[in-house]
Amino acid sequence: MNRKIRQIICVILSLICVVSIWYKPVLANEKSSNYSDIDSRLKKEIKELHIPGMAIAIVNYKEVLFSETYGNCDNLDTPFIIGSLSKSFTALAVMQLVEEEKVDLDTKISDYIDTSAYFINASDGDRITIRQLLNQTSGLGTYQRFGNAKITESYGQHQYANINYGLLGEIIEAVSAISYSEYMDKNIFSPLSMSHTAATLIQSKENGLITGYRNYFGLPIAGEPDYPDKYSWSTVPAGYLSSSVSDMAKYLQMYLNGGMGIVSQNSLNAMLYDNVYVDGDSPYYYGMGWTLTEEYTEPVLGHSGLVENYMSNMFLLPESGLGIIFLINMNDYLVTNQLADIISKNVIFALLGREQYDISGSPYIVRHLLLNGAYLALVAVAVYPIATIRKWKKKKQTTRLILFDITRHGILPLLLLCLPYMVGIPLWVVWYFVKDLFLVLLVNSSLLLVMGLYKILFAVFKT
Repeated sequence: MNRKIRQIICVILSLICVVSIWYKPVLANEKSSNYSDIDSRLKKEIKELHIPGMAIAIVNYKEVLFSETYGNCDNLDTPFIIGSLSKSFTALAVMQLVEEEKVDLDTKISDYIDTSAYFINASDGDRITIRQLLNQTSGLGTYQRFGNAKITESYGQHQYANINYGLLGEIIEAVSAISYSEYMDKNIFSPLSMSHTAATLIQSKENGLITGYRNYFGLPIAGEPDYPDKYSWSTVPAGYLSSSVSDMAKYLQMYLNGGMGIVSQNSLNAMLYDNVYVDGDSPYYYGMGWTLTEEYTEPVLGHSGLVENYMSNMFLLPESGLGIIFLINMNDYLVTNQLADIISKNVIFALLGREQYDISGSPYIVRHLLLNGAYLALVAVAVYPIATIRKWKKKKQTTRLILFDITRHGILPLLLLCLPYMVGIPLWVVWYFVKDLFLVLLVNSSLLLVMGLYKILFAVFKT
């Protein structure tokens, strides 16, 4: 029995390793900035990746060069939740207040809000400035929220945290004396004629919010977004605005046109280029709701967005004078999200005349089959002791068998539950973004622990 369990565990680890390295796309000898070619390629790619719906727009400073919808999105005015693209809107609102001299970027945030309502130690608000919230160098932790905020060892260095932009939303309300949604409607959405953009769930639905999908074991399942309240991990200013590609096209054109009266070019430059270096696999710079990368043949500004059942990407290519927006109504964290990033990169490559990555060979199906195989292997490990309990009862309880059961019913389930924390992600975040994995970890850990408790009780009462 021990050998069989070890073999199953080896299979699980092997499958997980294969999934993590599977599908390294290769550059295809296909160069084109022809929009019909881009359209044809996108149709192929979203079918390959089983994306329910997607919308895209490419603009220059005066016109929409290309726009299209795919899958179950049949209208350019259909809004999606845009995730962390919302941060750039919040930063834009802050810069408006800076221009009105109602906010100073280098003033401590405790001058604008009562920090005791958000921080464990209210004095932390005396150390953090508006600029640090915008650049995400406040020292606040990635998974902190209102009420448990505190400065960490990362103070002064970039650490991405939704709470930074949640606090900026609070400051906007305090300074303007109106709600965040009212401020955005009055000062950004309406002036830019963004009539399908909203900062509330009610208005988003009235605008025709497209249904979002979570992915369970390779199957996209429609569901409501976990729209936040004030004390959620993410907040509306950090990640829950909704918008359509037609509206986002106008938004990107505002940047390409020097602010269009919304803010000055100097304020836009501060948002885009007053940034901090971020080390990583692909180093980049983080500004104010925008990133800057030099991985292409020219500098590219952008930001990605992700909530429970939507994802998005936006880009500005200042040298080429182009803006690109992608909106997708699905979150498939372990598979499609990574591949969708390749879709957006391919469009940039096409516009820059570079070779594009080839997405073929059914990567969506193959990866999910491997993941489901790993999940099934975990189920087998958890169910096996239940199926063989009669044999176990007849066996002599040797030291070796007792140690094996301690490992199987104690160490292994705790290891499964702690696995997300071991890679720096709380288990509750897995629940939000990868529900199928959460269920696999929880159910199988519970089965193993309960069976271990049963064996202990059996051994006690037997004696």
